[in-house]
Amino acid sequence: MKTSSKPILRFLLISSLFYFFSYPGVDNDLWGHLFFGKEILQSGRLPLNNLYSFTAPDYPWINHEWLAEVIFYGIFYFFGSPGLILLKVLIGAMIVWILDLIIKQRATSPFVRVLTLVWTMVILSPGFNIRPQLFTYLFLAGLLFLFYRFEKEDKPVLYWVPLLMLLWVNLHGGFVAGLGTLGLFSLVTLLSTARRGLADSQAINRLVIPLALSLAVLFVNPYGIALLSFLWRDLLLSRPITEWGAIALFDFSFLEFKLALVFVLLFSVRKGYYRRWDFILCCLAALFSIRYQRHTPLFAILAAPLMAEGVQKMSHRIERDVREWMLAFGIMVLGLYMLQGVGRIHLEHRFRLVVNPLEYPSQAVNFLQRNGIRGNLAVPFDWGEYFIWKLYPDIRVSIDGRYTTSYPMEVIQDHWDWMEGNKGWRKLLERYPAEIAITNRYHPVTALLRKDPEWLYLYSDPIAFIFVRQTPSQEQLLAKFRERRLLPPQTPPVYFPG
Repeated sequence: MKTSSKPILRFLLISSLFYFFSYPGVDNDLWGHLFFGKEILQSGRLPLNNLYSFTAPDYPWINHEWLAEVIFYGIFYFFGSPGLILLKVLIGAMIVWILDLIIKQRATSPFVRVLTLVWTMVILSPGFNIRPQLFTYLFLAGLLFLFYRFEKEDKPVLYWVPLLMLLWVNLHGGFVAGLGTLGLFSLVTLLSTARRGLADSQAINRLVIPLALSLAVLFVNPYGIALLSFLWRDLLLSRPITEWGAIALFDFSFLEFKLALVFVLLFSVRKGYYRRWDFILCCLAALFSIRYQRHTPLFAILAAPLMAEGVQKMSHRIERDVREWMLAFGIMVLGLYMLQGVGRIHLEHRFRLVVNPLEYPSQAVNFLQRNGIRGNLAVPFDWGEYFIWKLYPDIRVSIDGRYTTSYPMEVIQDHWDWMEGNKGWRKLLERYPAEIAITNRYHPVTALLRKDPEWLYLYSDPIAFIFVRQTPSQEQLLAKFRERRLLPPQTPPVYFPG
C-alpha cells in the first residue's frame, strides 16, 4: 500500500478508538469504586470489614482493587465523569500503541496493522468499561511487549516486570493472569534453551532473576499472603453472573472472538507454531474465555500478534485484487460512521457519563432521600453499590458487587434465592434484620412481596418497587404512609453519578 493511504488508516484507527472505548455508559460497580476510593482517601486506611452491609458487617474484606479505586476517585474529584471517559480512552490508546509496537515487527503493511488492531478493539470493547480491569488489560499488553523484546534482543528488559507486578497486585486481582503468563513464558523459554543445548548463564539470569523478584513483590500489598490465598480460593468458585458465564460455541454470540480464534488456530497450525509460547498462551486464554466470557479481552491482547502474522500472509493478495482507492474509500466511510455514531452521543451529553433511569433505580433513590427513609435495605445484586454511594450511612445494603471479597457464600446464595423467588427465598428476610426492600420490577420476588402480609408496598416506578417491613422500627414511616404524607420523587439527573 502506498504511503499516501497512511493518513486514512490513522483516521480509521482513531475513530475506532473513539467508537469502541468511549461509549458513555455506566458500569454497575463504578459507584462502589468511587465511594470506596473516597473512603480510603478520607480515612487514610483500608476498611478491614464490610461496614456497608447489614448481612455481613464483621466479614473480612479483601479489597484487591484499592489502588485503582483511589485513582478513579481522584480523577472523578478533579475532572468529573468526562475525566473517567478520558481515562478509559487513554488506556485503550496505550494498549493499541503497545500492540502496534509488537505487531509492526511482524506486519510491514500499515493496512495489516490497522486491520488487526481494529479487530482486536472489537473483541476488547464489550468488556472495556470503567473498572479496575482496565489496568489488567494495559499491564498484560505491557508484559507481552517485554516478552517479545526479550525474545528478539536478549536484553535485560524483563527487569521491568517486577515493577509492573508491584503496581498490578495493588490495582486489580487480574495480576493472577499476568503471573500465569509470566510463568508460562519463563517455562517455555527455559525448556527451549535446554533443548537447543544453550548454557548462557547470563541470559538465564535475565529471565530467572526477574521471575523471582516478580514473585517476591506479590507480597507487597496491604493484605500480604492473605490476598494470594483468597484469590486462589476465589478463582475456583462458580458465579451465576452473566460475565462469568460460558460462551456458547454454536451460535452467533461473540462472533468476532470465535472468528479470531479459528483464524489463529488455522494459521498457527499450518505454520507449525504449536511449540511457541505465544501460541500456547493464546490457546489457554481462549479456553478461559470460552469458560468465562469476561476473559475475552485477555485473549484479544494475547492473540493480536498471531492475528497480524496471519493477516500479513493474506495482505499481498488483498492489495493486488483490491484497488487502493476503493479500499481507502471504504475505510473512510467506516471511520466516519464510527466517529459520528458515538461522537453525536458525546456532543449531546457534553462528554458526561449517562445514568439510564430505566437501568438504575435513580427515581427510587430520590424517593428514599426525600422521605428520609433509613434502615437495612434488601437490594438486588446489581444495585448494591449504587445505594452505598447514594445513601450510606443512613442505609446499609444486603449485598453489592464486591461479591466474595466481602460476603460469605451463604449470604450470596440467600440473595440469589431471594431475587429469583426460589423455594428458600424468605431466608434472606428471616436470617438478617432487613427493614426495607427494593426490588427490580421484573424479578420474581416482587410479586411474592406484594402478597406477603408482613411487607407493605410503598412505591413503584418503571424499574423498581419499594416495600417496608411492618415492624416497630419503621413505625414512623408506616404512619407517614397511612396518612399519605410521603413525598413523590423528583426527576433525578441523568448524568453520573445520578
